[in-house]
Amino acid sequence: MNIVVCVKQVADINIPIELDPETNSIVNEELAYIVNPYDMLAVEEAVRIKEKTNGQVILTSLGESSAEMTLRKCLAFGADRAILLCDPAFADSDGYATATVLAKAIALFQYDLVLCGVRAIDTNAGQVGSAIAAMLGIALVTGVTKIEVLADQKKVVVQRKLEGGNREVLETPLPALLTVEAGLNKPTYPGLPSMIAAQRGKIERYNIKGLGLSLNEVGSRGARTHTVRLSPSKPRPRKIFTPDSSLSAAERMRLIMSGGIAERKGDLLEGEPVELASRLIQFLRQEKLLPQ
Repeated sequence: MNIVVCVKQVADINIPIELDPETNSIVNEELAYIVNPYDMLAVEEAVRIKEKTNGQVILTSLGESSAEMTLRKCLAFGADRAILLCDPAFADSDGYATATVLAKAIALFQYDLVLCGVRAIDTNAGQVGSAIAAMLGIALVTGVTKIEVLADQKKVVVQRKLEGGNREVLETPLPALLTVEAGLNKPTYPGLPSMIAAQRGKIERYNIKGLGLSLNEVGSRGARTHTVRLSPSKPRPRKIFTPDSSLSAAERMRLIMSGGIAERKGDLLEGEPVELASRLIQFLRQEKLLPQ
């Protein structure tokens, strides 16, 4: 079974992001990049399926040259090929234009299954996987938390994550595209030999000409959405503590100085072990924590 996994290099959202007020854009020089966590789940699952079905895993990513490191990290997990879709014309692509490029690349290969992260943590849009499936004309299942390939390798049975912790079980014919959700698996970290081999592995490249696309299909020209404004998140307002006016001035002052944190009071039991055990059981029964 041949599996294609779409991988994205994203900014680490745990590091503060700086905005340029003049260009209304993110300052890229200050960013640290990681592999999109949901895509890592897809890579891990693809490798597990490959080991059971004797297939191959093809990674594909749209990005700048720096995205090679992302692909190499994923190669170390056991993928067979890595494709980087890199061209200045791809800059400023939105979800739709990105899907156009990825779908064109995926169509070049023989594939049975396409896996994508349910969303990227930098935009949280969750649109690319659905758009790719529509462009390829294949079945789509989103929010997948479990994948089972049937013996004939012509269908898969999956579980979808629903609200309230519920699950939906679906069967779909292949080829199909699945967007995977947290809980699908726990990625295993590759060993040193795999990491070294990944650094030496070949990264295949395709540009706009190699994919047979026009300038009107990619970048800002091919985008269906455009960013109007970026702004930092608003800080959460702090709750203002107001002491009860019925308390004395001294008590109100004490509460203000303590920040409204009430002192926890407790009883210290002292005595012989047998006596302490008896008093403890009596206390638990009074609190109805033990039967009378």
